Amino acid sequence: MGNKILIIGSQGMLGQELVKVFERDMNWEVFGYDRGEIDIASEENLREKIDRIEPNAVVNAAAYNAVDRCEADEIEFELAKKINGYGPGLLAKICKEKKIPLVHYVSDYIFDGEKGEYKEDDKPNPVNNYGRSKLLGEQEVQKNTDKYYLIRTSKLFGAPGRSEMSKKSFFDTMLLLARDNNTLKVVDEEKSCFTYCPDLALETKKIIEEKIPFGIYHVVNEGACTWYGAALKLFELSGTKVEVVPVSSAEFPRPAKRPKSSVLLNTKLKLLRNYSSALAEYLEKYHNS
Repeated sequence: MGNKILIIGSQGMLGQELVKVFERDMNWEVFGYDRGEIDIASEENLREKIDRIEPNAVVNAAAYNAVDRCEADEIEFELAKKINGYGPGLLAKICKEKKIPLVHYVSDYIFDGEKGEYKEDDKPNPVNNYGRSKLLGEQEVQKNTDKYYLIRTSKLFGAPGRSEMSKKSFFDTMLLLARDNNTLKVVDEEKSCFTYCPDLALETKKIIEEKIPFGIYHVVNEGACTWYGAALKLFELSGTKVEVVPVSSAEFPRPAKRPKSSVLLNTKLKLLRNYSSALAEYLEKYHNS
């Protein structure tokens, strides 16, 4: 075994794909921990794990992602700040001491959605508490280490995670709803890019192995669209007969405001394939029964 990698949040939708990608490569020894095994908000706990494993790289895929809950509840917002913000800062501090590169994921929700499309050096301005907690994480990582890869991404999809905090993807939710409904109303707003977790995991491995310059990177599948546009593509690819009606976000009032258009432009790396190609692969793999 050559290199050791520590993956935090290893049973989430993305974390489980990171584990698979690195485990397939004999050059890596994988240490994956999820909630209950590691506490992202405890410096002592993080230090104990890192001291014991002595990893060559750390990937943090742990995240709080209950967008509306942390908007409506102050206690939940504090938890979001701990998991998405201060925890990654603690991790960065330890990684700096030990000269270990750190990968941390950030959301398109750090942008306000007014500009429509965002490059890596555009100024963040979140419009909800979840976005604020994710921006805090980005700032804490930058403050505490210089050996970081901040990977901004959006609208993750893939096989459901095994972690209790893991959510179903939009596509899985839509397929489930289509079983019992002939007509579905879907919001034709909130334009951004979908990201297939296996593609993101592979790109993360490449970033670490190629030792590209530290900094901020946008990693998403190509093909920006609204929720409505994505639902049409899903039902077309899956051959599902359902009428999809475009509606405004006012039709589904939620506590947290969403960015109108937060398309992440990838100006630094080779572009990932279009999300429709990744979605076709996902459907073939997990829904072809």
